[in-house]
Amino acid sequence: MKNTLAIAMLAAAAAPMAAHAESTYVGAGVGAAEQVLSIKTGTYKDTAAGVKLFTGFNFDKHFGVEAGFTHFGKAETGGKLSGSRARSFYAAGTVTLPLGEKWALTGKLGIAKNRTMQLVVGDGDDKQKKTDALLGVGATFAVTKTIAAFVEYENYGTVAKGNNGSLKATVLSTGMRFSF
Repeated sequence: MKNTLAIAMLAAAAAPMAAHAESTYVGAGVGAAEQVLSIKTGTYKDTAAGVKLFTGFNFDKHFGVEAGFTHFGKAETGGKLSGSRARSFYAAGTVTLPLGEKWALTGKLGIAKNRTMQLVVGDGDDKQKKTDALLGVGATFAVTKTIAAFVEYENYGTVAKGNNGSLKATVLSTGMRFSF
C-alpha cells in the first residue's frame, strides 16, 4: 500500500510538468549500486545491480528539477552474517552545462528518502527510514533531439544508521532519457 501511495505521489508530481511538453522528460537506468556497512568489527562493502526510474522538468537549458526511485539491490554487507536491501525516493534540483550540441555535464543536489531492511544472522530484520542529502554528477549525449544517453554517479549518503553502525549507498549508472 505504501509503495502504491509513493508511486501515485510521483505521478501526481509529474502531471503538471506534462503541460510543458518540450521540457519534460522520463528515464530509466541500470548500474552498480555499492553499499558500505561500517560497524564495530570493520567496514564491509558489496556491489549489486541497481535500477532507477525518474521524471524531470527543465526550466531552461541550465536548470531543472527531477524526482525518482532508485533500488540499490541486495547486498551482503558483513559477509554471510548480514545483508541489506535499500531503496530511495528522491527529489532534486538539476543543473546542466552544455558542451556543444550533443554533450552536456550534469549535476544534481536534493533530498533522498531512504528505506532499508537489514538482516543480521541471530538478530533478525531491522527496517529503517532515513532522509539524507543526494548529490549526483554525470554526462549526457544527445542521440536525437528527444533521446539522450547518460552516465551518472549518485551519492545517497547514509541510508541507515543504528546503534551498531551505518550503511551508505552510491550508484554508478547508465541509461536513457526521453524528452517529450
